Amino acid sequence: MAACMWGRCLSQTLRFGNIYGNDILKQVTARLPLVSQVSGLRSSNFTPKLLQRNLQQPEVQQELVEDPTKAEGDFTNYIIEKVNNQIFEGNQGRLFAVVFVQGKQHLITPEDLVVVQGVFPPNIGDVIRMEKVLAVGGRDFTLFGRPVLNKDLVNIEATVVEKTLSHCRIFFKSIRRKNNRKTKFHRETHTYLRINRIEIMHKINEVQEVEGIDGRIF
Repeated sequence: MAACMWGRCLSQTLRFGNIYGNDILKQVTARLPLVSQVSGLRSSNFTPKLLQRNLQQPEVQQELVEDPTKAEGDFTNYIIEKVNNQIFEGNQGRLFAVVFVQGKQHLITPEDLVVVQGVFPPNIGDVIRMEKVLAVGGRDFTLFGRPVLNKDLVNIEATVVEKTLSHCRIFFKSIRRKNNRKTKFHRETHTYLRINRIEIMHKINEVQEVEGIDGRIF
């Protein structure tokens, strides 16, 4: 019944125009509360809130972003200066290093005794310099190579104090029901190195001039 009345009012509104149509709509909305809520949505001046937000121009907010490059550079220079001061004044403490010898890595400090396994050419009494230095450090800093440090930056010297054989290793092999047994004995060559000193030759941010490559191992 309400739907018929609403359709009849619309037809009369279109027929009589705005003058009589408004009066008829008021009468209908007074009887039907649902029509009063819907009638506001039919007006030409109605704009959804979501559409109003989109029509408004957003406020432009500018944020000042600092360039971290300069701050990182200043911090790096500060750390390098502190490390150089410790090296120059001799306050770095007891130095340590990681060296690569005969296929293995060794963590060494001055006066350490290093055992090199396998055949090692130097003879007893020879003083050698270890040039494959992976890292070197002191009390407050550590320098890492990529993969090794510059040969002119770190000087590590060692002396061959002894060359001997390892303990006897026994290898026994047996094949059952074949009366086949084999026993082998093996002793590996060991070379003992005494680390004389570990030195950092110059500042870490300086590159020394090299005149030649004589005596270098590549």
